[in-house]
Amino acid sequence: MLIGERAQNPKIAAASLVRKVLGQSLFVNELLNNLLDTFPLDQRRFITELTYGTIRHLAHLDFWIETAAQKPLNRIDRETLSHLRIALYQMRFMSNRAGPQIVNEAVEIVKGSSRREAAGFANFILREILRIGPSRSTMFRLLGYDKKRFYCTWHSFPEWLAFLVGDLVGARHWHKYLAFANKPLGITLRVEGDAARRDEIIAFLRSEGVSAEPATVSPYGIYTDRAVTWRMIADLPDVFIQDESSQMAVLDMDIRQGDRILDLCAAPGGKALFCSWLTGSHGTVTAADVNPYKLKNLAEAFLRAGRRNVEIRLNDASEHTPSWNDAFDAVLLDAPCSALGTIRRHPEVKWLKKPTDGAQMARLTERMLTNAARYVRPGGVLLYAVCTFTREETTEQIQKFILRNPAFKVEKAYYSVSTLLDNRDIFFIARLRRMQ
Repeated sequence: MLIGERAQNPKIAAASLVRKVLGQSLFVNELLNNLLDTFPLDQRRFITELTYGTIRHLAHLDFWIETAAQKPLNRIDRETLSHLRIALYQMRFMSNRAGPQIVNEAVEIVKGSSRREAAGFANFILREILRIGPSRSTMFRLLGYDKKRFYCTWHSFPEWLAFLVGDLVGARHWHKYLAFANKPLGITLRVEGDAARRDEIIAFLRSEGVSAEPATVSPYGIYTDRAVTWRMIADLPDVFIQDESSQMAVLDMDIRQGDRILDLCAAPGGKALFCSWLTGSHGTVTAADVNPYKLKNLAEAFLRAGRRNVEIRLNDASEHTPSWNDAFDAVLLDAPCSALGTIRRHPEVKWLKKPTDGAQMARLTERMLTNAARYVRPGGVLLYAVCTFTREETTEQIQKFILRNPAFKVEKAYYSVSTLLDNRDIFFIARLRRMQ
């Protein structure tokens, strides 16, 4: 644990976060929420940029460190390696300091660690990288002019994931999509109101120095830059943080006033909140989840929003609940998945997931889909959504479902991102209608 002045050094904090994320398979936002309150606003942004940026470009950074060290990364002390990564990210992707100054600052930080002898090593590695000149052409040459290895390394993707992307988008656009996935998303908001109210919120955000514009698809969405904070919208009871793809999934449920809605995997609650607004005071939303801790947070979110048409249930979606059979006008299954579609928002997904995760999650989701279908009344809607793009979890899952459940018809099925201009997570969304 960091103590004293070292605890308040943003670079040390970022290096510690990177180690924890990669070493303990944790998500960055889960750790940041507990850490940032001890730092002033400008340092919070700096730590966030260092942490997310380092993880986003990890393979790129590690290539240069390994090249300079002339030995495998697993032979470098973990703490020293994390400081090297942080410093190199500044050198390669930020312009707030000159290279030699970044080196000196990193060396001083390593000197203050428990491994003082590592300072000389850190100094050598960073200065050697400056000497090499870490350019695109140099990396291509050092990788033996192998285009596939180069694109995977330059854009920081594990090969299995990069090839999965290539299989979906084709060789012509492959490297463009890898670059696209490294562009961080801003924060998307949802406004519970009409177009005029959305315009009011956009004007307010712009007055606060935040870039804001109407979302492309959702009539309730607002794209913002990453400068928006929770505190800016805390006093706006009709404004919520919700990615546009998540909004699209709810909109495709065709919810009407008075409908009975079941959200089978409701945490963290954004979709259930949206459903509860759309169905109105005469409708009901049953928000279910298997995790009691998440349900507690969910209940608090509904209380803050003043929602009285929501019932919260502890429930395992993979287990059948007979009392729900034929009971709902619409059932939402935002299923647990490999989460590969959230890479722009959660770059750590690239390093925490495995090639087998898609097939493993698809087997779990198959049971959930079978149960969800039982809960839809004749004529009702089953909305399936996953924030990923593996074939097992998306198109193949729906094909298998229809073969097993001929009473359902696919009304629409699509990926929420189709161009490099789309400003949202990648979701696969399928609306299924129960015909009898």
